[in-house]
Amino acid sequence: MSQTISTLVSRTVSGDSDAYEQLIISHNSLILWLIRHHTDGSEDAEDIRQEVVIRIFRHLGSLKRPEAFGSWMRSIVFRECMRYLASKKLHVSIETLPEPENLFIDTDLDSLPCKHMERLELESALASEISSLQEPVRNIFHMHYYRGMRCRDIAEAVGMKAGAVSVTLHRVKERLKEKLRV
Repeated sequence: MSQTISTLVSRTVSGDSDAYEQLIISHNSLILWLIRHHTDGSEDAEDIRQEVVIRIFRHLGSLKRPEAFGSWMRSIVFRECMRYLASKKLHVSIETLPEPENLFIDTDLDSLPCKHMERLELESALASEISSLQEPVRNIFHMHYYRGMRCRDIAEAVGMKAGAVSVTLHRVKERLKEKLRV
């Protein structure tokens, strides 16, 4: 299949619209699945798919290695999904963030008003710190802690090595722990 995809990419770059149509048809279900995965089953999946298809067409000539089409296409899908989420301002509330190790410790005392206020203040500070992260780092943090993605999946989506993603997450976690130290 890789040879076929490479051939379709080369033919499309040369101006063969039939090859482009075959290329998109062969990847259509994967594109839709990825969109639904990254946007939690958005009702706008078909609109996002159209944007992805347009971006693929416009930028296919910049693809240096036709055999890398699959990962290149996945990064386009991911970026388009992130654009969509940003445009809809679909931000997950801080309450839905899985609690990173040792950031919050629930005890029976949490039901006391003073403990509840402390927790609200801590959650507010955490939300503020997360929003102050630079966009690439914030996206990696969001994908891991909000969406539950694994480091290697994040790495593939953002074009980094899994080790670099892991180091980034560790540094962010340490920074948050340091900033939120009580």
